[in-house]
Amino acid sequence: MPTATAAKKSTTTSRKRRTRKVTATAPKSAPLNTTPVTKIMEEVKAEAPKVETNVSTKTWIERAKELDGFDVIMIPLLFLEAGTKELLKALGQIKVPA
Repeated sequence: MPTATAAKKSTTTSRKRRTRKVTATAPKSAPLNTTPVTKIMEEVKAEAPKVETNVSTKTWIERAKELDGFDVIMIPLLFLEAGTKELLKALGQIKVPA
């Protein structure tokens, strides 16, 4: 004997799939930008200033030749002081202020 659940299974139908309705196409409107791209690009190129970059890199020898006598004496002393501070800090002998 068929039961109520069996009857429901046989009478159920599959879901209907949604379909998009076809509408009449609207007339094409005129584009908003009416200026040609090439004219704009030519104007931008004409207005852009030309930038010349002259980068001169000096070697350490050229920079050392520009130093005067005071610089020649002070730079090694500053490096000696910085090296001594780092060495003492690494050894833990003295707390060195920053």
